[in-house]
Amino acid sequence: MHIPTKARRHDTIRTIAAVVLLCLAGGAVAADCGGGVPCQCGDTVKGVAVLEAPVGTCPGVGLVVTSGAVLDCAGYTLTGSNLPGAWYGVHVDGASGAVVQNCRVTSFRRGIRLRGGGGNALVGNDVFGNRYGIDLAEATSGNRIVLNAVHDNRDEGIHVGTGVTDAQISGNRLIHNKYENLYLLGASGCTVSGNLLSAAVRGAPLYLKHSSRNTFTDNEVRAGMVLVRGASEGNRFERTRVISNGFLFQAYSDSTLGWTYPHDNAVVGGYVSTTDYCLRFAGAYDNQVTDVTIDRCTPVLETELGGQAPTGNVIDVHPAS
Repeated sequence: MHIPTKARRHDTIRTIAAVVLLCLAGGAVAADCGGGVPCQCGDTVKGVAVLEAPVGTCPGVGLVVTSGAVLDCAGYTLTGSNLPGAWYGVHVDGASGAVVQNCRVTSFRRGIRLRGGGGNALVGNDVFGNRYGIDLAEATSGNRIVLNAVHDNRDEGIHVGTGVTDAQISGNRLIHNKYENLYLLGASGCTVSGNLLSAAVRGAPLYLKHSSRNTFTDNEVRAGMVLVRGASEGNRFERTRVISNGFLFQAYSDSTLGWTYPHDNAVVGGYVSTTDYCLRFAGAYDNQVTDVTIDRCTPVLETELGGQAPTGNVIDVHPAS
């Protein structure tokens, strides 16, 4: 439909005005905050910053946190625009020894992002309504992700990316994120303990791909499977409770690596219930299951996949009394 030149000009003016107002609402000029200086959208936290009011709506990055800094949101909300440009709610970029606690973070592409560096802590945050909840990236190491609620995000709850090592992910509630509640992709040496992972909308609540030598202890997985794929080896699952699904160890093919196969993983103790098959091995080999209680599910299904027979898997399960 033809739009008269004058109408088009008025529409452009209204758009510019809306952008200006959005920038003004979020704080147009980034500065340092902390040590008694209030934080606004785009600021960099140095020292200790305790929020005394909500921050937002932020059209770009919410807050950047530097090495050794402490951001305590005191329960206040950091809100993005849910538009292109609102990349990170809290960005811990190449930092070490930083703490982010008691923050409610929503409407960003990534709620909280740790990139590079290491030895940082995310404690007691509520991360929801973002595309990704918490993102560990660029080989960051030795971070603590503890006692957070990560829920109702539009893709993954917590993403632990390629090269990430030695993360401690403990005591979190990861619920109703769209694809995976917790996804380890190319991560190693991580400890995942005492988490509740429930009801991913489409994906697996707990998903490992090409990840090795990670330890999972005393986690509960509800309404979805534990999926271990590709070149995942040496992972150990201790006392895992899987309710209304089970474990799937599955070969995986991509254009870079071709077919890869999970192997030498261990499931020790724990409980699996209310599903078709408690344990499935598709092209996965030399895995060991010891002393697992099963209830209302067929113990095991083994199938060939990617040219690999499911050889050498040792299965020791017993029915619930």
